This record gives sequence, C-alpha cells and structure tokens, in this order.
Amino acid sequence: MSEEYKPDSYDAMLSRMEAKLDGITADLKDIKENHKTLENRISILENFKYYLMGMVAIATIGAEYLFNKFKGGS
Repeated sequence: MSEEYKPDSYDAMLSRMEAKLDGITADLKDIKENHKTLENRISILENFKYYLMGMVAIATIGAEYLFNKFKGGS
C-alpha cells in the first residue's frame, strides 16, 4: 500500500468534510450563545419599557390631577 497523499481519495475528502463540519458545529454553538445573550438583553429592555410607560402614565395622571385641583375643576 502506498503512503503518498492523494487529495482526491475518499479518506482525504471525508477528512476535509469532517473538519468543515467541526467548524460549522463550533459556529452554531457561538450563535446559540449569542442568541441567549440577545434574548436576555431584549427581555431587560422590554421590562424597562413597560416600567417607563407605567411611570409616565402615573406622572401624567398626577399632573392632570394637580392641574385640575389648582384650576378649580372637578
């Protein structure tokens, strides 16, 4: 059996395919990790948005109440 490298042999092609699959697997792990981080950031931002909307609503109601109170309305 000869020991010279043949780039078109099945072993060489399968080895290259396995190396590419390993690279793709590593990339997918990175993407999944980044996705989890992004989901966490989005969740925090959504909660902040609802908190801010509630605070604005309370401030608006309070300001309207005070305005009506000083103006002499109902």
